[in-house]
Amino acid sequence: MKPFRCLLLAGCLGLSIATSALAAAPYVTGKMMDIAALMPPPPIQNSPEDKADLQAVIDAQAQASDARKAQTVFDSDESVYVVFGQQLGPKFQPAALPLTSAFFARIGASEDDTLDAAKPAFARLRPWLGHPEAVKAIAKPTKSGSYPSGHTTRVAIYAIVMSEMVPEKQREFWLRAQDYVQSRVIGGMHYPTDISSGWRAGTAMAAVMMTQPGFRADMEAARIELRGVLGLPAK
Repeated sequence: MKPFRCLLLAGCLGLSIATSALAAAPYVTGKMMDIAALMPPPPIQNSPEDKADLQAVIDAQAQASDARKAQTVFDSDESVYVVFGQQLGPKFQPAALPLTSAFFARIGASEDDTLDAAKPAFARLRPWLGHPEAVKAIAKPTKSGSYPSGHTTRVAIYAIVMSEMVPEKQREFWLRAQDYVQSRVIGGMHYPTDISSGWRAGTAMAAVMMTQPGFRADMEAARIELRGVLGLPAK
């Protein structure tokens, strides 16, 4: 097949995956899980804890190298292929993994629906919006509520699920997840307490998903596909 046709086919497949992702039905929704009721409130504005939260963001930005800031911009993308691409290698591509792509699209839709319903209850401004004199928007700027962190919620679910699918990489997944969420602090998008609440939200959502037969079936199909593409034993 000619190179142009290969690129066209890959592009069409990528568009198909992107379209299915947009239409993905969430496994968990805001109506099923009231994340706001499960979370402690964020620090009171101008309290000692709130001031410490802000200082942590200022310090993280001041200490970040240019390379780390560039990674922060890269980490604005919430795709599982961005999050764990380095850990799973060049074979981990959406064009080769339609079942895996659809599965993680539904996980992403779950995070969107559930966190979008919870954030207005806390109405916390992101650091770059609340303190523009001290914090820069290094990551791709967003203006939705800061608490809890949606990126952290999502990557927590990703890490839990990927650890089930490829347990050989469990330690690498969690190390990457921790570094990934630090990008949200360096980027000026979140305070450390936003990150902590995101870990709690993601863990709670993953626990609920794991009880659903449909989710378990989809995860198993994605696990078999992923391990096959990566050349790992089916187990």
